[in-house]
Amino acid sequence: MPWEFQDVVPPYLHAFKDVFSKALFDLLLECKRWDHTIKLLPDSAPSSCKVYPLAPWEQDELNAFLQESLDSGCICPSKSLMASLVFFIKKKDGSLQLVQDY
Repeated sequence: MPWEFQDVVPPYLHAFKDVFSKALFDLLLECKRWDHTIKLLPDSAPSSCKVYPLAPWEQDELNAFLQESLDSGCICPSKSLMASLVFFIKKKDGSLQLVQDY
């Protein structure tokens, strides 16, 4: 059974319904490129590890999401040595929802 916007989004956000649409997401403003770096202390290096290890089907879902987002121009390839912390939660319909941990 598909969900209804009004049932899952708090009432104070109902005026922003169009912001949640995939159609409008694909119409984001033009991306302006800039380099952003975080300078590390001398002789230090980030530790490399998977904070949220993904199951093979989750990795496939992540790869598909990233490719779709790259193809649409919504994101650009990162130059970072580190990855963003992401994981998935299962929706009621069985599909996966990507969550980025800030």
